[in-house]
Amino acid sequence: MLKDPNLPTALTLREKFPTPHAIATASLMALQEARGYTRTLPDSKLLELQRLAVGSIGTKDVIRQRGLVLEQGQLIKELRLLQEHVGQLESEIKTIVDQAREGKILLSMGIGPIQAATIIAAIGSILNFPNAGTLKSYFGWAPMREQTGTTFDRSHLTSRGSRTMRQMMFLIVASVTRQETEWAYLYKRLVQAKCPYDEHTGERKGKLRVMGRVAGQMIETMYALLKIDAEILSKIPPDQEPPPPILYDPALHRRHREGHYQPLKSSPHPSIIMLQPK
Repeated sequence: MLKDPNLPTALTLREKFPTPHAIATASLMALQEARGYTRTLPDSKLLELQRLAVGSIGTKDVIRQRGLVLEQGQLIKELRLLQEHVGQLESEIKTIVDQAREGKILLSMGIGPIQAATIIAAIGSILNFPNAGTLKSYFGWAPMREQTGTTFDRSHLTSRGSRTMRQMMFLIVASVTRQETEWAYLYKRLVQAKCPYDEHTGERKGKLRVMGRVAGQMIETMYALLKIDAEILSKIPPDQEPPPPILYDPALHRRHREGHYQPLKSSPHPSIIMLQPK
């Protein structure tokens, strides 16, 4: 009836009616009170739940039922406590990300606060990465090409890098391409241009490669913005208030897509002069 048995409505029903017999013998009004005002469980589903409870093959032993009810009640209380702790942590993480310079940059790109916090924790300092390619490799989104002689065969993502960050970037791209963002427009354009239409399935083939392309561009943009901000901060005296960080600009991204490209790159490191001893 409910896809997730750990949602609040399901937990309330399981607490008040811990056994199939309790559900089968309960009145519809009691079930409605336990359900609350959610629309995901209408009266028809409550009646269906009762019908299924009558034919349940659960244990009939009274002592065994008492043990199961006790165990389930304790597990539900522990789960509610964990959910409360997770909620507090997520609220604190969102507050920190909203205030951090790196967080503001990542949020401006359409990345969620929890995902942004994961990226910040994984990167540490953007100065740890000499260029965008090393950051893509660390995220596991750097393309690897396989060749036989001089003939190009195929390409795939590197097996190196952080598995957690690779999965995180996949979720980020899947999220931003479902919203009204410049990343979604880029994804749709590339799907139309790069993915052939399969008449048998009615879908376009090769969308994962396009997602990899979008992920690569997001990481490059992320690297450029974070690196520029780090260089700005390195030149600000400790007693001086730094300027606001440079955020992702969707209008600038749109101009890039329309052909008015303007590179967004950090300034190169100054040349190092080695002094030779006399």
